[in-house]
Amino acid sequence: MTKQVVLEPGKTVSIGKFGSFAADDVIGRPYGPTYEIQADGQLVIMHQDVAEALTENEATNENIFDDGESQSLSYEDIKALKEAGATGREIIQKQLEGNKSYDLRTTYSRDKIMKRKEAKHLKFFTPLPPDLNNVAWYNFERHPDKIRWLRPDALSQLLSFADVRAGGKYLVVDGVGGLLTGAILERMGGSGSVHLIHDADSPPALELLPLFNLTLYHTRHVLHTMHWAATERRWTLPSHMADELARVYKTDRERNRARKKRAGFEEFVATRQQFFDGEFDAAIIACPYEPYSVIHRLLPYLAGSSNVAVHSPQLQPLVEAQARLRANPNFINVSITEPWLRRYQVLPARTHPDMSTSSSGGYILHAVRILSDDDEINENDTPRGGPPPPATDAAPEA
Repeated sequence: MTKQVVLEPGKTVSIGKFGSFAADDVIGRPYGPTYEIQADGQLVIMHQDVAEALTENEATNENIFDDGESQSLSYEDIKALKEAGATGREIIQKQLEGNKSYDLRTTYSRDKIMKRKEAKHLKFFTPLPPDLNNVAWYNFERHPDKIRWLRPDALSQLLSFADVRAGGKYLVVDGVGGLLTGAILERMGGSGSVHLIHDADSPPALELLPLFNLTLYHTRHVLHTMHWAATERRWTLPSHMADELARVYKTDRERNRARKKRAGFEEFVATRQQFFDGEFDAAIIACPYEPYSVIHRLLPYLAGSSNVAVHSPQLQPLVEAQARLRANPNFINVSITEPWLRRYQVLPARTHPDMSTSSSGGYILHAVRILSDDDEINENDTPRGGPPPPATDAAPEA
């Protein structure tokens, strides 16, 4: 299982039945090694000796019968060993010694039993980096409906279709809790511009964005947010913002008190002007709104040869948008892709695909925006009204 934890100096990290440890013992160490939690709370790296590589023996497992009587050690015996202070490895050794069929098994079967026993009686964990793949898998396996069944491979393809790179300018409509925004910011590396358009009364929460552990360098001066209403040219500043920007302060004390508030308003005005300046490299969309209405609203602000990439857990909304985009002379290379993924176990003499996997990671609509000779941005290009209505299609089962 995977668990999200926050490491703070001087704190103790609890990972449930797997034990607890001091955060200082892990902070500053690399990701990847597996640590075993000792009885005294100390961490020991679990090394795997390369010289102990598995080699097949002459056993065939044919004389093994799962009748439940192979193990002579009962539950009460194991419980008594724990109460007597026996370590996890001592309990495992006692179980293997009391297993009548253990010597009849193949080397690979013994290794599988050993791993099951270690997972049950030992306390160990492996720190994983909070990158796109791990964050996406963590949320896809726990609550896929909240991220609209956006599987990690589908998210990667979405970024590839949009050609997300450092220094780019992107329009983003994120309806997956900040997963899409975090993945884009991670790939950009603190260079470029991301305009996140939302329909919340205040800046969106983006509850999944902190999981990426991004620094201010990745977000400051890169991530900008705008309400859908502010994307219309006829929209005007609210009275309190306009009054604040127009007000003249006479004393230094008044100016110092208002500096932070005015800076936020001025940044919003600058963000809106950057939006109307256009020339964005791509529009990346993963939200419950009808796709074509979102694309049509953002169309005037996309640069020539820019990409449009839309993810949806349902196929039908994208099919309808594809038909309308193909009839629109502003787009070429309109296509729909269904990402497909199957994970493999890769072990010596035991390489095979996983027996169970997710059925779908959704669908991706991709198109390229082109410019005609008389193409220009004006107020009439922008659709009127509020944000596009949510799609009415029911979400698929997880």
